[in-house]
Amino acid sequence: MNRKKKKNPAPKAWQMIACAVLAVALFGLYALVVAKLHLGALRTGAAIIAVYLLAVLLIIYLPRRLVKGQGREDRSGFTRTVLEGVDKGDAVVILCRNDGSVVWCNEGIAYAMPDGRKPYGKSVYEITGATVEAFRKADPQSGIGVTIGNGYYIASCCPIRNGRGDLLITAVPSMKMKELADELDLFRDQIEMSDLCVAYIYIDNLTEMIQYESESFRPATTKIDEYLREWATDVKGIIKEFERDRYILVFEKRNLGRYVERKFDVLDRIRDIRVGEEKLPVTVSVGISSVTGEFSEKERAARAALDMALGRGGDQVVLKLDDSTEFYGGRSRASLRRTGVRSRVVSNELLMHISRSSGVFIMGHKYPDYDSIGACVGLSKIVEFCGVDVNIVADPDDVNVKRCRAIYDGAGDSAGKLFISAAEAQDGVRTDTFVILVDVNNISISEAPELIPIASGYAVIDHHRKHSEFDREPVIEYIETKSSSACELVAEMAEQVLPSGFLGAGEAGLMLAGIILDTKKFTRSTGARTYGAALYLHDNGAMPETVQELFKTGLDSFVREARFLSGVKIYRSSFAIAVCGDGNDGGDRIAASKVADSLIGVRGVKAAFSLVRLGDTVHISARSTGDVNVQLILERLRGGGHFDTAGTQLRGAGVKEAERQLKDAIDDYLDGGDAAAPDGIINS
Repeated sequence: MNRKKKKNPAPKAWQMIACAVLAVALFGLYALVVAKLHLGALRTGAAIIAVYLLAVLLIIYLPRRLVKGQGREDRSGFTRTVLEGVDKGDAVVILCRNDGSVVWCNEGIAYAMPDGRKPYGKSVYEITGATVEAFRKADPQSGIGVTIGNGYYIASCCPIRNGRGDLLITAVPSMKMKELADELDLFRDQIEMSDLCVAYIYIDNLTEMIQYESESFRPATTKIDEYLREWATDVKGIIKEFERDRYILVFEKRNLGRYVERKFDVLDRIRDIRVGEEKLPVTVSVGISSVTGEFSEKERAARAALDMALGRGGDQVVLKLDDSTEFYGGRSRASLRRTGVRSRVVSNELLMHISRSSGVFIMGHKYPDYDSIGACVGLSKIVEFCGVDVNIVADPDDVNVKRCRAIYDGAGDSAGKLFISAAEAQDGVRTDTFVILVDVNNISISEAPELIPIASGYAVIDHHRKHSEFDREPVIEYIETKSSSACELVAEMAEQVLPSGFLGAGEAGLMLAGIILDTKKFTRSTGARTYGAALYLHDNGAMPETVQELFKTGLDSFVREARFLSGVKIYRSSFAIAVCGDGNDGGDRIAASKVADSLIGVRGVKAAFSLVRLGDTVHISARSTGDVNVQLILERLRGGGHFDTAGTQLRGAGVKEAERQLKDAIDDYLDGGDAAAPDGIINS
C-alpha cells in the first residue's frame, strides 16, 4: 500500500529574501576578488556559474531546513500545551478498556469526584451512570448527558485503534444539563403537590339530633353543610354529600398544609353548633388519605382513616400518610347513646369463627385489671357454649389475676385449667387456633402478642379508642368507645348468645366487677345499656357484696396510698400530679390507680396523674372528670386508653424525668398541639 509523502511547507517570504541577499553578497564578493586578481575570462565564467549554483542551492535548501527545524520546535511546544490543557482543564477525559474499567483519567475528574480522587479501576458506569454500550451508540457530535459527582456533563467517546477496543471519553461541563435537572425536580414537585387527596366526612351524632331534637335538626344540618362547603372552597376542593350524614371531599395535596397549619379548625367551628334545649354539640369525624398510588387505593385509605377516627371516639381527623398516621382533635367525649344492632351482628359472626377453630385463646392487656379479666371470663363461656376448647392467657403471678381466680373458685367453678401463661399458650397454639383480644386494641401490649401472627385469625373487642392501624387485620373488629367497659360489651353478647342459666355466678361476679371498676361504681360513663348489662349479670348470680371484696384495700396499700396523697402537686391550676418513690411489687401500681381515682374528686381538679416506679419502668395512671381527654395527653408519651381513663409506661426513665415529660405533654395539650401517632398504648 503506497503512502503519500508529506510535502514540506513552502519557505516564507523573509526566508527567501534573506537567501537572495546572501547570494548577491557572495556574488559581489566574488566579483571583487576576480577584479583584484585579474583572472582570465574562462575562470571568471566558471566562477560566476559556481556562485550562481551555490545561490540557487541556498535559496532552495536553506529555507526548507529552517522551516523543518522550526516545525519540530513548534510541534514539541504544541504537544506539551495540548497535554497540559487536557490534564488540567475543566473537561473530564477518561481512557477506559473495552469492559469499561478506567486505566487513565485527567485531573479534571478529581475535581468532579466527591472524594477528590481519580477513580482508577472503577467502571465508567460507576462514574457517569452510563454504560460503554451507551457511549458507543451515542452520536459523537451531540454526545449524551451524564452526571459525575455533583456536576452535569455532555460526554462523547472516540474509539482508539489499538487492537483492544479502548475508548477515550470526553465530558464537558453543561449548565444546560443542570438547568434541565432543576426543571425536572421542579416538575416532579409540582406533580407531587397536584396529587389528589381523598377525605371522608361523617357527622357523628346526626341520628341523635333527628331523634331527640327534630325541630332544630334542619337548621343545624344546613349550618354544618355551609361550614363544610366553605372548608372545601378554601382549599379549592370538590365536596359531595352522598348520604344524609356522609360527605366525600377531593382536593390537591398542595392545599393539605393549610388544614394542618390551622389544626383542622373546622372541627371547632362545627362543635360550636348547638342543638335543642340541652345544647347538644355537633361533631364530625374525618378520614383523609394522602398516600401515593391509584385513586382506588386513596379511597380505601380514606375509608380506613375514617373508621379509625370513629373507633377513637369521633370528633377528630385522622390523616393517613405513606409512612405514618396523624391525629387531630378528639377533645370531646363520645356520646353514650348507641344501639344493640351491632352487638348482635358481632355475636353471630364471632360464633361462626369460634365454631370453625379447634381451640380459642382469650387475652387482655398486660397488667390486667378487673375489666380485662372479667371480659375474658365472659367470653370463655361463649366459647364453651360452642363446644370448643378455650384458655385465658394471663400472668398467673399477677395480683389481680390471683384475686379473680379466688372469686372464681369460690363460686364453685374451676379456674385451674382455664388460666394459662403466655409460654404455655405459645406451646399449645396451632394453625387453626383462634385468638380473641379483649379490652385492648394494641397488639404490642397484649398479654402474648406473639400469638397473633401464628393464629388462624383473631378478633378485637374493646371500648378504648383505636390508636393505629393493625399490622394484620382482624377478622372481627368490635371497638365501641361509647361503651363504659369491655365487660359491658361482653355481657350484651352473652345475653344474646347464651341460654338462661349457662353463665355462672363466678363469671357474672367478675364481669360486674369490671363494670364497677370502669364506671367508678356507676358514677361515670354510664347509660341505660350499662345498667341493663349489670341487671343481666345480677340475674345470673352476681352479688355486689361479693364483688366488693375485690375492691377492699389492705393496710399496706392504704399506707402507700397515703404516701401518694402526701406528695400531690397541682400543675396548671387544674392538673393534680401524685408522685411516689420506688416500689418493689405490683401493690404500688394498684395504689397509684386508686390515688388517681381519688384525686379527681377534689374540687377544681380536671385531671389527675399518679406516677410510680417499679424496677426500671415508671407507670403513669391518668383519670379525668370528662373535661380533659387524658388519652390525648398520654399518647404523647406513647400511651393511651380512654377519654377519661388512660395510662402509659416509661421504661428507662426516672420519676423526675417522667414527671417532666408528663408536664410537657400537658403543656402541649393545653397549647393546642396535636397528638403524635402513638407507638403503644397501656390501658389502665
